Amino acid sequence: MDLELQQLSLFSSLQHEFMPYKDVWHSPSHLRRDKTRLKYSAMLRRFNIPSSHHTQTTSSELSPIAMWIADMDIPPCAYIISAVSNNLRSTYGYQSCDIGDAVATWYERSRPPNYNYKVENTDIVDVASVISAVDVALRTFCQSGDKVMVLTPTYEPLTSSIKRNGLKPVYIRCTESLSSPKADLGDVSRCQSLVKDDSHAQGCSGDNTERAARSSIDLSSLDKSATAFVICHPNNPTGTVLSRVEQQAVFEFCLQHNILLITDEVHSEFAFNSADEPTIISMFGLDNQGEVNKLDSQTEKYKKPSVLPRAIHLNSVSKAFNLASIPGASYAVIKDKQTRETFAEAISAKHLNASNLGKVALIAAYSEGSTWLDEVKEALSFNRKLVKRFFQHYGISVEFTMGRAGYFLWLNLKTFNATCSHSSLSSSMDSYETVTNNHTRGQYPQTSNDKPASIKCSLPLYYSPARTVEACIERGVIGNDGAPFGAPDHIRLNIACHPALIEEALLRLCFIPQFK
Repeated sequence: MDLELQQLSLFSSLQHEFMPYKDVWHSPSHLRRDKTRLKYSAMLRRFNIPSSHHTQTTSSELSPIAMWIADMDIPPCAYIISAVSNNLRSTYGYQSCDIGDAVATWYERSRPPNYNYKVENTDIVDVASVISAVDVALRTFCQSGDKVMVLTPTYEPLTSSIKRNGLKPVYIRCTESLSSPKADLGDVSRCQSLVKDDSHAQGCSGDNTERAARSSIDLSSLDKSATAFVICHPNNPTGTVLSRVEQQAVFEFCLQHNILLITDEVHSEFAFNSADEPTIISMFGLDNQGEVNKLDSQTEKYKKPSVLPRAIHLNSVSKAFNLASIPGASYAVIKDKQTRETFAEAISAKHLNASNLGKVALIAAYSEGSTWLDEVKEALSFNRKLVKRFFQHYGISVEFTMGRAGYFLWLNLKTFNATCSHSSLSSSMDSYETVTNNHTRGQYPQTSNDKPASIKCSLPLYYSPARTVEACIERGVIGNDGAPFGAPDHIRLNIACHPALIEEALLRLCFIPQFK
């Protein structure tokens, strides 16, 4: 462990809990030497980081903390590296292998208990990337001017793909509730009006306060005149996992109005329960009874529909197994035969199938990578708990979520409370003004000896939270501006990194040091 990291009070107090994960993440000192990854090499030009702060230093707290690109600070599973290396040494020329069996077996092994929906190897179409697959699906099944529903906030390339194809986005508001909604028969019964209404869907009835707290999307805004619905699920950046009731309502709505459902499920492997412990979620819309359920009005029991809506479920091993540099193969799971054949033909015509090496990586990941993935999820569980403990420890009130899946912290910068309740810290705004007036904004504060100041070592700290993305960048916390996602004043931070970096980033966002 780097000596300077031991000065982080919260992380230091959790060393015993962190021990099982100490070998998962690359240390901050290792990351400072890594010049090959885009998240470091592109910071200088994209975020206008002063060159003096981009060079190596001996103090990790002074280096910009890269929390913007969605990869993890961990090398891929050794078995995958070996499989890829062996393939490169033993094959040449055009090669191809089939991933159908590997994908079907993975879903068979990793699905939730009593989950009867079965992915067949014939359901699979391999694709070069999820975004290219979304683009091809929209070009193939929609016509210019068509409406396409999409969540907001959500991953910007999905919205851009809709617009680039001459389609009209219909934004469906997505939030992340703090509670853990659990569907029951009563919820499903109340939601039947969503799919029976002949105009737009109507919201569920019942207790309005409870439904408002538990709703993840505005079901009343679903548009029956749309041609398709693009859903990032789990949602990036909020981590939202729609409740079972909401997923069923969306499935029923798309089925009734013949709307193509396109789901980006690349973050589905990183699912957590309300206690931030790793869990498993099913493929979108397919709950633990196997298919979309309908309530029979006569028997008041569930019955399975004879058909499913046209759906293209997209996933990849690139996110789950950190294989972006290869990249690992992506794929579509499509049950409807006609939709699958039409989509596969369009993918092949544009030469957008997955590469052979990407398929080799997928097969290795799905056959031998489950233990590695479980360890990563446990380490992410610790990081999620650390974030919540940080705000509790310092008595900071702010709106944030990590959702129920993924590895993002989604932070509403405008909602930081005015004062901090931690007894050893000051929240004097007058002191903050004194500091900023004496030093150039856009640079890190300097001490009287013209040496960069350490937030960890300069006490007391003054509570003065960064309330804009620009202010976060000035403090060296490099995250994604929420505006392109559809949520100005928010920032997305990647927490798939060493927890010491997470605490340091949060300290920079919330506090500035006092200078003697």
